[in-house]
Amino acid sequence: MTKTKYLFRELRSSLWIKPTVMSLAAVAWVSMAYSAAEYLPDKMKIGIERQILINLFGIMASTMLTVATFSVAAMVSAFATVSTTATPRATRILMQDKSMQNSLTSFLSAFIYAIVALIALSITTYGAVGRLILFVGYCFIVGWVLISFIRWVDRVSNLGRMSDTLNHVEEACQEAFHSPETIGTLGANTVSKNSFSGSVFKAEAIGYIQNIDIASLNTIADEISSTIRVLERPGAFVDHHSPLAIVADEEELDEDVSRRIHEAFKIGDTRRVDSDPRFCLILLSEIAGRALSPAINDPGTAIAVLGVEIRLMEIWSKHLSKNNAVKYVNVEVAPLDPEDLLDDAFTAISRDGARIFEVGSRIQKSLSVLARMGHEELTKAAVRHSKLALEQAEQSLTTESHKDMIRKLAEKVG
Repeated sequence: MTKTKYLFRELRSSLWIKPTVMSLAAVAWVSMAYSAAEYLPDKMKIGIERQILINLFGIMASTMLTVATFSVAAMVSAFATVSTTATPRATRILMQDKSMQNSLTSFLSAFIYAIVALIALSITTYGAVGRLILFVGYCFIVGWVLISFIRWVDRVSNLGRMSDTLNHVEEACQEAFHSPETIGTLGANTVSKNSFSGSVFKAEAIGYIQNIDIASLNTIADEISSTIRVLERPGAFVDHHSPLAIVADEEELDEDVSRRIHEAFKIGDTRRVDSDPRFCLILLSEIAGRALSPAINDPGTAIAVLGVEIRLMEIWSKHLSKNNAVKYVNVEVAPLDPEDLLDDAFTAISRDGARIFEVGSRIQKSLSVLARMGHEELTKAAVRHSKLALEQAEQSLTTESHKDMIRKLAEKVG
């Protein structure tokens, strides 16, 4: 995605942005009520006494402070639970939950509106019109808070549960896998087999590639009448010696072009689900690995994770088979490798679940589904992982009957 879209997505996923915007709207409403009191006639059939408003806003301020504190405490507790039972990397996905953000926004906005209205009523004189507008805002806020509170009660009853965490992780991963550009070549041409030489650009920081602005790279390549080959995809770990891109047939570029090429690569400390399909599978694998640990011993969660991974790989296979138009003709990007995808999805689960027959059998069944999706490279990767899982199961299972059943399931894969 472009740098603007990436910045907007980052802001939208932050917990503070919605409460801040709505709080500013509350302040603007109080200011508008003061202005209306000066410019509109002060004769109204409905009169709201100043002391009544002060009492109402006082009740709202004290109540909303308590509710907001309770909500934040529940969220922190849920995040801690997810970090312990699932994986710490899943907490960022839960923080982007719209229902949770909207509830917290309503509580904080109501509190700030009440505080600002109390201050305004204390330091200035509001006419009948101004007090009526403040009361209308109060009624709207109360209705919004009541609806949000009912939704919050339903949401908090599931917050932190493994099933809820898996659902949110799957939804976040599906967004990436449903994007043909994200799972494909990012809208660029597929890397050609021709030799490629030119000016090499290396990373200026150590970390993970979070986003690549292919549109900017395409514009730069068009300006200099060249082709840019991107050597790393989002999710790759790079350092100062890691080449990021090569500009064909260009030995040396001016400083402005070099700066713009480096700025097209966003490097950070963590990986992002929305731009990194491999990280999606790693997240799910970590959840399954935690569930298969002797301390937790929850093979049901690992089996549920395998189901999610199969659904994601089916989406990948369907979108990959579509003929997607190339948007950025001056840029080349390598596609995702099915071997890498299955390494991320199955390696840890096969290793940790080899001693459990139920998990081993479900792995073979899952790989059998992947092998039948009609993608040649995916089929080869599924067969390889089936053999690896069979080898691990034969070394870990204690009963011959279970080993025979795993062998029969493995034969169906290859």
